[in-house]
Amino acid sequence: MRLFYLIALCVVSCGVALAQPIESQLQFDLSKIGMVVDGKQICEDVGRIQDFPSKVMDQIIAAGPKSVPVLIAMIGDARVAKTREPIICYWGGMTIGDIAFCLLSDLFTETNGSAIGGRTTMPGAGYEMLGASGDLPAWEQLHQYIRKHGRAALQAKWQGLWEKYKDQMFWDPKGRCFKLRASQ
Repeated sequence: MRLFYLIALCVVSCGVALAQPIESQLQFDLSKIGMVVDGKQICEDVGRIQDFPSKVMDQIIAAGPKSVPVLIAMIGDARVAKTREPIICYWGGMTIGDIAFCLLSDLFTETNGSAIGGRTTMPGAGYEMLGASGDLPAWEQLHQYIRKHGRAALQAKWQGLWEKYKDQMFWDPKGRCFKLRASQ
C-alpha cells in the first residue's frame, strides 16, 4: 500500500512540475558568469557582460526573453557571489542580485562600437532607473539606491518595465541585446 501512495505522489509531483511555467524552471548560476579564459574566470571592466565568453551567458541568451523574469527575480538575492575574481573589476563583494541587475542593464543596452556606453533599448531600463548618479561609481550608485529603497523596489521597477514591453522584445543576435520590435 505504501508503494501505491509513493507512486501516486511521484505522478502528482511530476504533473505539478510540468505545469510550472518555463521561466520558473530556468536557473542560472550567476557566480559563474563573466569572462572565462583557459577555464579561469577573470574580471573585465570594459564592455557588456554578454560580450565575453561564458557558458552561463550562452544559457541565458539561448533562453531568450524567458530569461528576463528569472533575472528580475534574482535581483532580490543578497548573497555574495563566490568568485575567484570580481565579475566586474573593482566591484568586490558583488551579490547575486548585483550581478542580475548589471546583466539586465547590459542585456538592454546596444553597443556603440566603443568600449563603454551605448543606448538603452528599453525606455527606463538600466542605471537610469536608479536616478542621478552624482558621478558615483556604478556599485555605489546601485548600493545607495538599495539602501534607500530596497531590492524589492528595484525588482518592482524592472518587473513593471518588463510587463509593459515584454511582448515587443526580441533578441538581436547581431547587436547581442534585447530590442523593441518597433526600433528595428
